[in-house]
Amino acid sequence: MSQPRTEPDMPRPWPAARRQAAQMRLCLLFYLGLGAPGVRRTYPEWRVRAAAGRAPDLVRDLVALYRGEGDAGTGTVETINFRCAAVTPADGGEKFFVKEFPRGHAWHDVERALRCSRVDRAWRAAHLLPRLGILTPRAVGAAVTRARDGAPIEFLATEWLERAIPYHLRLRGVGEGSEARRGLLQGFADQMRGWHDRGIYLRDLVKNVLTRESDGGLEYWLTDLDQIHPGRRVTRSRVLHQMRQLARRCGPLAAEEARAIVGHYVGTTRGRTAEAIEDALLTAEPAAPA
Repeated sequence: MSQPRTEPDMPRPWPAARRQAAQMRLCLLFYLGLGAPGVRRTYPEWRVRAAAGRAPDLVRDLVALYRGEGDAGTGTVETINFRCAAVTPADGGEKFFVKEFPRGHAWHDVERALRCSRVDRAWRAAHLLPRLGILTPRAVGAAVTRARDGAPIEFLATEWLERAIPYHLRLRGVGEGSEARRGLLQGFADQMRGWHDRGIYLRDLVKNVLTRESDGGLEYWLTDLDQIHPGRRVTRSRVLHQMRQLARRCGPLAAEEARAIVGHYVGTTRGRTAEAIEDALLTAEPAAPA
């Protein structure tokens, strides 16, 4: 069978068998929980897990601050969005990211009993993804306590990423039709391809990517790792979903921008898959600016 034709500056198409093998390896490592150590400690009404080098007391204090249970002099809390905040304890002054995971329905109890709750998934992913060469803020700790109504509620704390800008906001900051914008779109397509080739799929991908300037160029960091389900195959329909999401968040896209994304993700601008992705990019309705 002849190989799809590729343009000189585009990556070669990734064989489906290699992508599936990578996903099976990721799935095995993820669900076995390998390489995700933690120091566990139980307090009255608290169960805490701290990452290596972090104290369980720090994790408990961060969550207490987030919940408004600390005095004003013990630190500050800056709300980021729904159930997320930047927390800075007074001692040390290091800033952390804290996210809340309330019990939504009975299935969450089953997941927690099987050690596969949203916090468990995020915890494992935060330890595993760097081993695969994927950037993500390092985990600090996780905690389980009770909400005011008595339902269990979980929290995850990670390190704060300084000077980071959400990808879609960075893209909106450059001029339409500029080379800088096209380069950002190509860079995101390369990153998306790399994540998918390693079996990483987040349903709400675009809004959960942070970018940061470094000496080596622009870095792409994955966040909201509780969405990761390694057993969820990166199918064509899921790729199209993420491409429409990219267009809604970052569009409208010009035809040459859509072709640049297709070429850097697929490795060619020809074929049914490439045409379907280009159509998804050009026909998705842009969302209102956030």
